[in-house]
Amino acid sequence: MFGLLPLYKPSGPTSRDCVNQVQRLIKPVKVGHAGTLDPIASGVLLLLVGNAVRLTDEYHELDKEYIGSFQLGRTSPSTDTETPCTLLPTAPSFTREDLNSVLPQFLGEIEQIPPTYSAVRIDGERAYDLARSGKTVEMPSRMVTISCIEVLSLSVETDSTPTMTLRVVCGTGTYIRSLGRDIARALGSDAVMSSLERTRVGSYSSANAIGADTLANRQDIANALVSPQWGLGQLPHVTLDDDILNRFRMGQKLDWTDTPELPLASKVLASDSQGRLRAVLRFVPRDSMEGEPKDVGLWRTEKFFND
Repeated sequence: MFGLLPLYKPSGPTSRDCVNQVQRLIKPVKVGHAGTLDPIASGVLLLLVGNAVRLTDEYHELDKEYIGSFQLGRTSPSTDTETPCTLLPTAPSFTREDLNSVLPQFLGEIEQIPPTYSAVRIDGERAYDLARSGKTVEMPSRMVTISCIEVLSLSVETDSTPTMTLRVVCGTGTYIRSLGRDIARALGSDAVMSSLERTRVGSYSSANAIGADTLANRQDIANALVSPQWGLGQLPHVTLDDDILNRFRMGQKLDWTDTPELPLASKVLASDSQGRLRAVLRFVPRDSMEGEPKDVGLWRTEKFFND
């Protein structure tokens, strides 16, 4: 087995639970995932099956879309409703116009501090393990990219819990819990995430993801697998003849002038004449390689997939 399984994870199980469910049905075939979803979250979870686990880095590069709901004027240790929430009695209310006015500062490449209850490693240990053991955790900030934030709803009626719902399109490593918290703090309040759905990863949306409850045996999984290259639309895709592919399989570096089929790009996916993904190739400028003539550059094999 070699492919991609776009799974729809329900709220409750961990991403690892979903991997284990599929792993049990097809062992000893390897299974991994391309981007953790918190237990509270539902939505698209891309599972990589067989040698496709070697494409994890490429799948991590895909953008993601989320719809998240937040309770305003509240805080919690986990920045969501999975741990006890504390009401902030003096938290101000704000309008949709107020909310829209602060969103631009959270677009583009921004610095973000992940939640304490997260899978980020601190000195080799998961932050959530340290937090649950009662230890004080100083979370390092990280740079993340957010390309879109849309306010879907804002409810601030006095007789109910104030809530906001956001649609977010972002890059890898972004914590939506942190984003909702930081947006509320920019308006003098705070927020905890009450629900989250990952509605899209790259070209795979929740509409074409497979329900975990429909996978009962090995054949179900085989039928649901997608060719691994089709989800990687951010990379150029070429078809090469068997002779060129065999040279890449042997580890040869090929001059760009000998491979006119390959586009001018830093990385490409290469398939054989039958459409099977065979290699991930990287272009290396010659001036970055010791002992090579200072010419334009060479193509080398980054990953090769045999039968």
